[in-house]
Amino acid sequence: MSDQPTRPGFVADGGDKMQDLRYNLSQSCSWMNNLSRKFLSPFGITPKQYNILAILHGKGDESCSIQEVRDSLADKMSDASRLIDRLEKKGLLDKFPSDFDRRSNRARISARGRQLLDRISVQRRSFDQEVGKRLSGAEVKQLNQLLSRLK
Repeated sequence: MSDQPTRPGFVADGGDKMQDLRYNLSQSCSWMNNLSRKFLSPFGITPKQYNILAILHGKGDESCSIQEVRDSLADKMSDASRLIDRLEKKGLLDKFPSDFDRRSNRARISARGRQLLDRISVQRRSFDQEVGKRLSGAEVKQLNQLLSRLK
């Protein structure tokens, strides 16, 4: 990577545009992950656990297999089974054997999990304001469009 110092607002410009892209994406992801961890900490969950709850919430009353949850996560290397077990222990989701395949389990968000997501949603404005300090609404839209193409 670049030997230029890391500082807030630093944009790499070492002449290698792809290296600069990797550096800036890495730094931005790290900043967002740290902000997410800090934001979710008072709620007693991690960003990965939040993502699982959001995925299950999006399914409504339907359940998902653990594999379906894993496939929906941005981080394909995460241990979805372990994360789901922790969420079940917290009472935020229900895990049960599949009716179709006794070797697999399914999960569904619980009423308590829905309540937690509702509380998080109310507080999310403060999280969004931190991003809004750095990017305008138009820039957020443009960045979303660009990042969608990199998936």
